[in-house]
Amino acid sequence: MKRLLKIILPLIGKGGILKYSFLGILSGLCNFLFIRAVTRMIDLVVSGNVTSVSKENVIIFSSIILVFIWIRRILSLSIIKLSQTLFWRLRMQILSQLLKANYQQLSSRRVRVRSTMLSDVYVLTEASLNIIQFFTASILTASCLIYLSSISLVLFLITLCVAIVGVTVYHFGTVKNFRNFRKARELENKFQEKFYSILDGFKEIYLEPKKGNFLFDKKIIPISHDAYNNSTAAFTGFLNNQITGQILFYILISSVLLYFGFALKIRPSDIVSFVFTLLYLVGSIETIMILLPGLMRARVASDHLMDLKGELEEANFHNPVPGRYILKNEFSQIEIRGLEFYYGDHDKTFGIGPINFDVRKGEVVFIYGGNGSGKTTLIYSILGLCFPSGGMIRLNDTSINETNYADYRTAFSVVFNDFYLFNELIGVDDFDIDKWEYYIRLFELENKVTLEGRCFSTTDLSTGQRKRLALIAALMEEKPILVIDEWAADQDPYFRKKFYTQIIPLLKQDNFTIIAITHDDKYYYCADRLYKMDYGKLHPQSMDVHERPVKAL
Repeated sequence: MKRLLKIILPLIGKGGILKYSFLGILSGLCNFLFIRAVTRMIDLVVSGNVTSVSKENVIIFSSIILVFIWIRRILSLSIIKLSQTLFWRLRMQILSQLLKANYQQLSSRRVRVRSTMLSDVYVLTEASLNIIQFFTASILTASCLIYLSSISLVLFLITLCVAIVGVTVYHFGTVKNFRNFRKARELENKFQEKFYSILDGFKEIYLEPKKGNFLFDKKIIPISHDAYNNSTAAFTGFLNNQITGQILFYILISSVLLYFGFALKIRPSDIVSFVFTLLYLVGSIETIMILLPGLMRARVASDHLMDLKGELEEANFHNPVPGRYILKNEFSQIEIRGLEFYYGDHDKTFGIGPINFDVRKGEVVFIYGGNGSGKTTLIYSILGLCFPSGGMIRLNDTSINETNYADYRTAFSVVFNDFYLFNELIGVDDFDIDKWEYYIRLFELENKVTLEGRCFSTTDLSTGQRKRLALIAALMEEKPILVIDEWAADQDPYFRKKFYTQIIPLLKQDNFTIIAITHDDKYYYCADRLYKMDYGKLHPQSMDVHERPVKAL
């Protein structure tokens, strides 16, 4: 639980811990005081000393109940606020760390981050709400044991021995239960990985159901069986511990009533008080045992969360906010010399380079090549999503390195082939409504999408129309270089022709520099320069071969 405290302590401080602990102690003591008041009244009733309603007793009981309600409410409200603070602070801390990561660093941690955000944080929040009951029950247990020692030291020692046996059984069972919970949590990661494979690859699964059946039958079902067995074994272990504790105390209560009370010559009123207190003690111990599985899961969740946080912090992510933005009128050219990128430290089989490449202001550059030729890797390297393994990049007259990559990336607006369309204009500081309306008409979406503030009225469009809207959003950023990856592949023949023959020249007139991955060979003549990517190498192509008119549609 130390790691759990490391998460909670910074949120409330040592003063908060003392405050909550004090309130928890008072809540438990109020419970005990109520028990003590009840046993005292039972003693008086049994001895025949109560003959009428006592104003003093009414005041005592009323005071205990009111103080208990007041303390419990303050403590409960505080814990509720703490749980919500914990829930959102943990999310914010993880997200703030992720925003400092680069593309490669985040890609390798995507599944773990999803699991942590969707599972571990919820488990910790739920556990924080149960801490009230756990702490109160623990105080009540201690108070009951102390009170029992005052009634009969011998019976107290017997009760203590029973409690020690129960704790021993719990301790040996907990080690195995904890392993089962940890294994179940690891299986949850695997399940979510396959779950998102189904969601993200549903088009492919819909076309070929064998893929979905394979994932379900060969991957998810075995994971679910293993997770079921591990979780069931863990919860069953806690249930066995709970039942064992109940049996031991029920035997103890029966023994006190049937044997020890007479053998030790204990007064009947003390026997009643002892048994009554034991019943409360059993109840508080049952509460502890019921809450322990959730707290144990919280321990596992806190371990995963702290491991992830530690990994994110040790990774020393450094993705600073740009110090300045490259404007269109500032851009002159990009020079790339000897650029290389390899997937892995030593294996140069998978990668690109060395590549020499220039792009100057106002140029339209087309890049084509077969699948696996390295086109996307090249674009990622140019954009700074993948940091080059070797070579040099210069923006205007400035060499690009780790200190100025953030500024360098501000020169690009991008629509990837697997683009994500936000539902509003984000990153557009100076919003120009006239320009928006101009682009909406140019891309023929005037009857499809409107702006509500900065939010799109809808994104429920065809893939081609969604790509148009994504490109409009990129253009609204007014960055000097527009990078598009197979953008026209989802457009109908009419709009594909319009894009190459009308829209690209208009964008060029507006000082946009365009780098496009495309296989529309009959429109290659629309580019200023043409390159072919082949086996990780970039080869300039003669434009003469591709300069041919396009037949009218």
